[in-house]
Amino acid sequence: VSALYTAIGEGHVSAKHVVQRLLAELGGIDQAEEDLAERSTPTTMLRRPRSSDDVGVSVPGAPGVLTKLAKCCTPVPGDQIMGFVTRGGGVSVHRTDCTNAASLQQQSERIIDVHWAPSPSSVFLVAIQVEALDRHRLLSDVTRVLADEKVNILSASVTTSGDRVAISRFTFEMGDPKHLGHLLNVVRNVEGVYDVYRVTSAA
Repeated sequence: VSALYTAIGEGHVSAKHVVQRLLAELGGIDQAEEDLAERSTPTTMLRRPRSSDDVGVSVPGAPGVLTKLAKCCTPVPGDQIMGFVTRGGGVSVHRTDCTNAASLQQQSERIIDVHWAPSPSSVFLVAIQVEALDRHRLLSDVTRVLADEKVNILSASVTTSGDRVAISRFTFEMGDPKHLGHLLNVVRNVEGVYDVYRVTSAA
């Protein structure tokens, strides 16, 4: 530990790098925040009144338990999922192929069976990546198409490589993920776009 402090102090290792490695070990920033905030809370199932945000997941034998969809893998109906009992007593729902799944499964006593049970009020987070030849108004055209499809964009990022390839990532809400295929086809028809696909990890 003292060697680590020395390395940070001398600039050989950045504090940011250390934090990123620690967060990765803890299962991502969401899980790390949960664990740190609720470290002393016993792992018991916490039942709360259903909020207006319907995540569309049922926990057999525990109706009304507080559930949330993990942001690290943004699961949607159709994905294979598993539940992880948080230290706060709720259930975090992950894809079974989530990048954090292996570390979570090491705590098998906290893994719980969950099933999709979407309702008309369910809303899901979806992330897509758009790869295109960079041009004037490219981002504007893609966002306009998404807006025309009544997509509520929550975040967007764009990077452009030296060979003028633009890579855009959008995170948005969808009520019915079955429409995702149609949405991808619409975006794929934007001039310059040569690939678009769903992203299932935060990397």
